[in-house]
Amino acid sequence: MPSTAIRMPPGISHLNEQQNRGFRIGCCRVCTCINLQFFLSKNGILKCFELVLGWFCQTMLIQFGLDTAKDIGEAFLGFLTTCSTFLLTTTVLLLCYAISARTFHLIRQSIFEVVYNGLACVMYLSAASYLGFSVNIYNHIIIYLYPKFLIFKNTGGVHSSYPAMTAVYYMGFIVGMVYGVDTFVAYRHLKGYS
Repeated sequence: MPSTAIRMPPGISHLNEQQNRGFRIGCCRVCTCINLQFFLSKNGILKCFELVLGWFCQTMLIQFGLDTAKDIGEAFLGFLTTCSTFLLTTTVLLLCYAISARTFHLIRQSIFEVVYNGLACVMYLSAASYLGFSVNIYNHIIIYLYPKFLIFKNTGGVHSSYPAMTAVYYMGFIVGMVYGVDTFVAYRHLKGYS
């Protein structure tokens, strides 16, 4: 197996000292260990969007979907698994990137980000499609989730899951597209275009 060398961009050895300056409160600097510049970069904004949208989807699934999970079927569990998996990994990556600029450059040089973001894109889009089919088509024929919602929409109980699950699969498509954009950005970084 050929040896592989990972090269750091010029000046990266002093990157943490240059960018991890924290922010100023009065005459003191606080949070100097956090790479605040990352959150203002294109990659940081994409990771923050992925985190917030994934958190929104998972919260909506747990808050409004658990009561009707048996009615929705496997699509609910598939989307919840997708959210949990990629939300956890994105959180870990975001924490690592926020603490160390070197970590960001080392991981972006590898194929990991391209494969991870591509897989997340495909999984979110397929889970959102399956949940959308299960909520709109499958449930209209067999379970009648939408008619239950129309009859009992003022109760705010179990039947409020229809609009929540609709919002979840719409947001699933959006977060899948955000991961797709991040895949493209990671691929361009891997090939040295950016």
